[in-house]
Order: sequence, then C-alpha cells, then structure tokens
Amino acid sequence: MSIFKSLKANPSNSSANTALLMRNLYFVRAAFALVWALGLLSLKTLPALVPILLILYPAFDAGSSLYDAYVHRASKNTLAQKTNGVISFLAVLAVLVVISMGVPAILRVFGVWAILTGAIELVTAIRRWKELRGQAALVFGGAVSILGGSSFIVLAGHSTSGLNSLAGYALMGSWQFLFSALRLIKQARQNTLTDLH
Repeated sequence: MSIFKSLKANPSNSSANTALLMRNLYFVRAAFALVWALGLLSLKTLPALVPILLILYPAFDAGSSLYDAYVHRASKNTLAQKTNGVISFLAVLAVLVVISMGVPAILRVFGVWAILTGAIELVTAIRRWKELRGQAALVFGGAVSILGGSSFIVLAGHSTSGLNSLAGYALMGSWQFLFSALRLIKQARQNTLTDLH
C-alpha cells in the first residue's frame, strides 16, 4: 500500500503519515538542492545551461510548497504553503524577465524571493513545532534564508559578484532539509505509537 493510500485509508494514523510524507519531501528537497548547487558550480563552462538551473530552482520550490499544502490539507491551515508556492512561481517569472540583464538583476530577484520565502518558512516551522517537532533546522533555515536573501541584494551592487553565493545558499538548504528529514524519522515512529494508543 502506498503512503497516499495509507493516508486515506487510516485517518486515525494521519499524524504519523504526515510526518512520513514530510520526511520524504525533505529528503527529496535535500537531494535536489545538493544536485542543483553542484550543477551550478560545474556549469560555469556551459553558460547556456545556467538559465535553466536558475529557473528550475524556484519552480521546484513552488511545486514542493504545493505538495506540502496537499499533505497538510486536513489541518485546513495551508495558507503559508500556498503563499510560498505563489511567491516561488512569481520568482520563476521574474527570473525569466531579468535573465538577460545580467547577474546583479538575477541576484536581486533571488534575494527578494529568499527573504519572502524565508519569512514564511520561519513562521510555518514555528507553528508546526508542537505537531511535528523536528522543525529546529527549518526555523534556522528560515532565518538564514532571510539573511542570505539580504546578502544577495547587497552583493548585486558589486561588479565582481557572481552566482557562487546562490550555490552556497542551496547547499545550506540541502543540509537544512536533510537534518529535518532525519529528525522526522524519529517523530514518525513516535506519532505511530501515539496514534495506535
């Protein structure tokens, strides 16, 4: 039985399934951020492929946010995830608009996007603390995202700034999601035991 079927078939076990689904999402996001960062760093000699990566990152975040909202649909409190998805989709459009304007414009778009999504991530992680725990890394990640986004905007004013800072940001995100996924393994087990009693 798939996790999705289990979620529908066993509503009494929903907290454990939510933890499992979020754990899987965090593992996927960790792997994606790692591959994306390594790809960005390695494609300096193939600049024609860099725009694809710059569009792909916020697009993947938009999809992840909507999936997150789907997983938490029973809570009727998915405004933050949906808002994050919309902001990430708007970031995709913004990157498409400024992609030919150079690195400073791209850094500014990523900066604004990181600040907005970081603020949402921070608030969401704090609100989920009682339900899922395992959110410390996401609280930290939200704060880092806000600081990172601010630094992108500052760096955009320097003519020597490149895209390496974006790769560093993605690597930090990879660690954050990996840590959260590992924490949720334990939380999923605890929730399963609680739901069975």
